[in-house]
This record gives sequence, structure tokens and C-alpha cells, in this order.
Amino acid sequence: MNNKGFTLVELLASIIILSLILLIAVPSINGISRIVRLNSRNNLIKKIETSATNYAFDTKKTLVFVDELVQNGYLEFEDNMVIDPLNNTKLNCYLVKMKRVNNYYTAKFIDEKSYEINGICDESKINEQQEEININVLSNGVLKNELDKWFTSESIVLNAYSNNVEIDCNLNRCNWTSTNGYNNIGTDNIVIDLTDFNGILKGKYTFQMTKYIEESNDVQRYTSSIYLNIDNEKPIIYKDEIKITEPYIDTPTKEVTINASDGNGSGISGYAIILNGSGCNNANYQDENKFEINKNGRYLVCVKDYVNNISSVSFDVNHIS
Repeated sequence: MNNKGFTLVELLASIIILSLILLIAVPSINGISRIVRLNSRNNLIKKIETSATNYAFDTKKTLVFVDELVQNGYLEFEDNMVIDPLNNTKLNCYLVKMKRVNNYYTAKFIDEKSYEINGICDESKINEQQEEININVLSNGVLKNELDKWFTSESIVLNAYSNNVEIDCNLNRCNWTSTNGYNNIGTDNIVIDLTDFNGILKGKYTFQMTKYIEESNDVQRYTSSIYLNIDNEKPIIYKDEIKITEPYIDTPTKEVTINASDGNGSGISGYAIILNGSGCNNANYQDENKFEINKNGRYLVCVKDYVNNISSVSFDVNHIS
């Protein structure tokens, strides 16, 4: 029986071969692992940026810490900790900057450093880096949300503002442009006078400030734009198309159907019918355009749109027994 084992040369050769295999395989495994972690990180960054755009749309904030997104429910992580898959660092106190283009936002994760001090994000960094101009909308002196779709007013004032950029139209060039002729040069606000306007006005309004930086011999341009849809047109009620079930037959009740349109305006938001009513302002509006009535008399039909332009017509109902 031959019990011959491995020779020393054979053992050394085996060890060398295994070592070569490890030298080739370990970097490959590490490389694959890094790619997987890098892809996970990229997906995390995209998730943070998507959440930030939603947050900006809801709050109009354009520079936030990742932690603010977590604390307000826009991001969910175990123990509220956002961990970088690539190097296991905490990302809660990294900044995300949003840029508004018209009424939409894009977000950029600022992959520079964490602004965490003793476990708390340094809020002073927000004010240091916030450099964006926004536009306020005032309708009849009341501050509105410029992300609203529709407005109605005798006059609207658009005002450029910023938390960190000094808007000085005496030292810097300021100008407003619009797609419907409301332009102005040299001021941080513009008045849209609708005193004699009774229709639909849609347009894009843009404010731009050009600032010369003497220290660096550079020029900075700040631009902000919004869209406004203005509805100063009342809905149309088609009186001849108000339908009454069995109008000439005595019945206990009648069903009334109202036909109305708001054209290209903000849209119809409610219908009301008032028996011997004095006006439509305090009427109880409903979504449906059908009503059941049980009394004879003269009725007032009221229709309003989403910016509270109101139309009314009257009609008579008989043959309710």
C-alpha cells in the first residue's frame, strides 16, 4: 500500500497558487462591494433630493439640512439616522439646496461636510449659504401663496425678496418682464392693474437683478419667475337650459338641474339655489348641480368659481302640490 503524501515542493506550489488566486479575487470582491455601496449611496442621494423638492414645494424653503426632512416626515430612517452606505458617516447635518424654476424645484445634495456641533445641526450655516430671490404675491394687500393656480383682484403686487441677498435697485440693475406686457425697470416690485379688466389673464412674470461685485470684478445675476393665472370673469349660467322635471304637472317635488360653464377660467366650485333669496354671497353651495325643491316660487340660481366670482339668474317653479 502506497501512503506517499505531498512533497514540500508540491505544498509550496499549492500555497503559491492559492496566494495568487487570493491576490486576484480579493480586490475584485472589494471592487464589487464598493460598486454596490456606491450605487446604494447614489440611490440614497436621489431619495434625499426628491424629498427635498417636495419639502420646498410645501414650505418654499430652498436650503435645509437632511435632518429637517427627517424630522418633518419627508424621509424615514431607523432611529432618524441617515447613514452613508459608502463610509457609514452620518448625513443628517449635510445641506440640501433647492432651486426654483417657475413653480417647480430641483434639489442638489451638497456633498461637502457635516455641520454638526455637539449632535445638533448648525443653523447659522443656513443663513450663510441662502442666496436666492423669491417673489411674493399680494392680492388686495393680502399675502398669497404664489404657487396657487388662480387669482382674482382689482390689482396684484409682485414683490421680490430674499433672506440673504440684498435687493438694492438703486445700486444694481433690476427689471421685470412678463409674457403679457406688464414690464418695469428699476424697482423690486411690479403692480398689475386690473381695475378695468373683466377677463382671463395668464402669464409668466420674471424678476432679474444684475449685481456688480467690485472686489472680484464679477457680475452676479439673480432671477426668479412665477406663473399667474388671473380670473376676473364670472361663470356663465345657461338660463334656457335649467331643467325642471315635469314642469307642467303637479308633483310633490321637482328636480332642478343647472347648466353652467366657467370657460377658460378657474373652474366652477359650487352651485346654490335660494327661494326668494336676497343674494348669493351667503348661500350654501354644493358640488352637485342638481337640487330637489318642494315649494313653488321664484328661485335664484347662484354659481361661483374657485376665486369666488359669482353669477346668478332667477327662474320660477310652479305645479308643486
